[in-house]
Amino acid sequence: MKLDRRIPRSLDEMADLSSLAAPPAVVTRSLTIGGRRASLRLEATIWDGLKDIAKSQGKSLEALCADIHDSRTEGIPFATSVRVYVLNHFRRTAAGATTLVA
Repeated sequence: MKLDRRIPRSLDEMADLSSLAAPPAVVTRSLTIGGRRASLRLEATIWDGLKDIAKSQGKSLEALCADIHDSRTEGIPFATSVRVYVLNHFRRTAAGATTLVA
């Protein structure tokens, strides 16, 4: 495996790279899913991605989370399902695909 050992071109680029090494900010939120309260602990960037996806789909954050919850594979933790959903959404968007799968 070849590693990219390039030197950052500017202080701004170096600052961007250093932020990757910082531990992610984790946020816990309470949601109502299927009439039950659930706490979901995710990185702030995942919450931001979820909000963007919900807005683009014309759904509330809770409605999107309920859809992800209802379509997840049995035995897979809810938080993991959300992270994978967000990652897959943006990967497909970047690739130009229009079909999204939870």
